[in-house]
Amino acid sequence: MRIKHTEKISLAISLVLFVVLFYFFSSLDYEYQSDKISHQRFTSKIKSGVTYFIFEKKLSVMPGDFLHLYSQDNELIEKHEVESIMIPSRQEITLNTADQSITGTTRQELFIEKGWGKSTGVVSLREGRETLQVKISDIDKINGKLWLRMNADLDTLNGQETKLSFYQKILSNEGLESSFDRVKWTSTSVEANQTLYDMFTPPIIYIHDGELTTKLPEKKAVVEEIEPFGLELIEVTKAEYPFRLKSWVGQTPYFEDTSTIEEGNGKTIRNRIEVGKPYKRIINRKPGQPSLEVCDENDPDKMFMVQFFTVQQYRNPETGGLKPVGRAMIKDYRIGGNPFEVNSLMEKVYAGSLKIRFKASLPNLPSEEFIYDSSNDVEVFNYGGRKFIVSNIELENKTLKVTKQDPRVANDSFQNFSF
Repeated sequence: MRIKHTEKISLAISLVLFVVLFYFFSSLDYEYQSDKISHQRFTSKIKSGVTYFIFEKKLSVMPGDFLHLYSQDNELIEKHEVESIMIPSRQEITLNTADQSITGTTRQELFIEKGWGKSTGVVSLREGRETLQVKISDIDKINGKLWLRMNADLDTLNGQETKLSFYQKILSNEGLESSFDRVKWTSTSVEANQTLYDMFTPPIIYIHDGELTTKLPEKKAVVEEIEPFGLELIEVTKAEYPFRLKSWVGQTPYFEDTSTIEEGNGKTIRNRIEVGKPYKRIINRKPGQPSLEVCDENDPDKMFMVQFFTVQQYRNPETGGLKPVGRAMIKDYRIGGNPFEVNSLMEKVYAGSLKIRFKASLPNLPSEEFIYDSSNDVEVFNYGGRKFIVSNIELENKTLKVTKQDPRVANDSFQNFSF
């Protein structure tokens, strides 16, 4: 009988302890939870002259939202508006739209300004081996390590006497700000008791396919495959100089323009060239006219100038006979570098420029070949609605850059080629 009595006393004590502990833990309010975040502060970084604040934890904030600073007594001290957001490349974020949530790694820097709902740009996220593209105007929220641009002082934000909150205030029926959201609730009941619901949030039940569920199935993100660059360098050859010295009258040379053919007879055009004067092409040339004309030294379209011309006697090593030979020293403004010689004995002239042949090939399009002359600063090739822009050629390093522009894609792509 004494043993049974002792068991009853132990059971009563256990029940009392359970009730006491239950009321103790249930009495913990938001103030206790908010203290956990009160010491999480900002760091700052400057990029392109703009100071950004970086919070030590992931946030869900957009331009136009506010950071609130409270005293230890939970009185609002000041608030700072988020003017814009920057997210570095290769940063993991979650994008929330009206109908889906996508988590991935950014492929380029992302800037979100006020009024992003009118933006025409897209953001590309790498998810595993797939790349997803989302319109910036469709974004409702972004969750991640965000760089925030705010008109605030770093020392003030890092002050230990204040509390920080990104919880946004709402308007009550009387038009006044509601203060129930002053402090952000940072720990959910999932962490505490492994249930699906927050302590103070009633569950929302949906009916899907005739079954009850607490969460609607997410729509599958549309996966857009990245189109290959589509350009291949297949050959590099020396470019033949288009002007050959064919004859002269006195001290005035005549040059043949091999790149201009006279309509009707198929003959190349000859140009009388005055020594010491720059020349450029005649754009709207008429039949019977020369292909070159004198231009000003400051003309951006100038091509070349004969700096010096002379006629010398040349002895044929086989026959021993003498033959007059015209010799010209040429400065080509497009090629640059040192002047070079062109004489009447040369059948072909190579001045140092190159012809670079490319092959363009993309799915569902017939392949095409393009030839780029290194004497041109920039050249544009159109292929299947895309543009390939060849530029930044470095003859010493034997490299060049090609930019691909696709009207369906917001950002250009680039590729460097070596030859």
